[in-house]
Amino acid sequence: MLAGLGMANRSRIQMSQQIFERLIAHASDDGVVIPDTDQKRWISRLNNADASLMAEADVFGHQQITRQIRAIYFEHDAVRYFAVLGIGEAESVPDGLAPTELTPGTLSVALTQSDIQPSAKGLEILEAIGDLHGGVEGFDGYELSAIAELFPSVEMFEADQNYEYTSNVVRVLGALIARSYSDGPIAPSNITLNKVSDLFQSGSEHVPFENVLQGMLSISWGGFFLELYRAIEQLYAVPRLAALVEAWPTSLPYRSLADLLESHLAWRPKEDDALAKIIAECDDTIVAPLRESFSGHRDGDQEITPEKVAADIYKVRNSLVHFRAALGTVQRTNEEWDDMISAMLDFVKDVYQRHGARFNLEPEA
Repeated sequence: MLAGLGMANRSRIQMSQQIFERLIAHASDDGVVIPDTDQKRWISRLNNADASLMAEADVFGHQQITRQIRAIYFEHDAVRYFAVLGIGEAESVPDGLAPTELTPGTLSVALTQSDIQPSAKGLEILEAIGDLHGGVEGFDGYELSAIAELFPSVEMFEADQNYEYTSNVVRVLGALIARSYSDGPIAPSNITLNKVSDLFQSGSEHVPFENVLQGMLSISWGGFFLELYRAIEQLYAVPRLAALVEAWPTSLPYRSLADLLESHLAWRPKEDDALAKIIAECDDTIVAPLRESFSGHRDGDQEITPEKVAADIYKVRNSLVHFRAALGTVQRTNEEWDDMISAMLDFVKDVYQRHGARFNLEPEA
């Protein structure tokens, strides 16, 4: 037992050194010299259990989105933790996550594993750590809050392992960002942001969640739309492949089959036709919002078929992807874009619930 604690303490000091070396280097870049850089510096110890967490935690995931926004997924003693940096406090916490107090151990894991740079100025770092170190009699480490304030905000959560999404750092980060999105460049409604969070929490595990997260953090509505469109585009081959394997059974996942057909036969589905087929498979709870948000400009007396809805979605896609005078640019109000994004989120969730597994996995025997 004592040998184990000794090892934990040595690792604690080593991890702390990484943090303070980063602070000293950052201050130096800001033109401020920190004295006594050869002396040991560390954060005050909380207890044996926290020291053990710092030394022995298993890190399972690290996701960096921007220079400041990132997340670390780690476990210790059968407890699952997420450290989320740079997003601020969520207005409401998604089910399956519970905020927990920051400790020296969890802060050290978050800072060393994320490689996040300090947010404090050089003089602030000098004031916080300049006069105190292991060479000063009676020094027993810095207060946790004093060091945490020198870095971007770190929010800690314990995760309920009975929720599937908490095993995926991108899904947890996406759900939390959706709940804390307040001053971003676009203005999704609360209804739309709740749909984003719900997609991360309860969508099929096969949804390309990184695309959804990139879309939510785009600087424009068009960027968000294109990432959701790409998520659907990945499945364009599914309707044709489903018909094909009825006559030509295969144990390959649809993804592998589509890759073979494209690489050996140069076949790939025609986009607007494939999109129409996917839309036609959906029930009206999914199709109606797509029709209203993308095809509302059409004559209300005529039947707006899945082919026409697909054509209107594809037209928006082309106007954003291509830069040709004949295509024009997409002109929509915030409210219109919000309706379009909301409809696409429902569409993505529904289509991956039906097709995600067979596209990515081998058929069951």
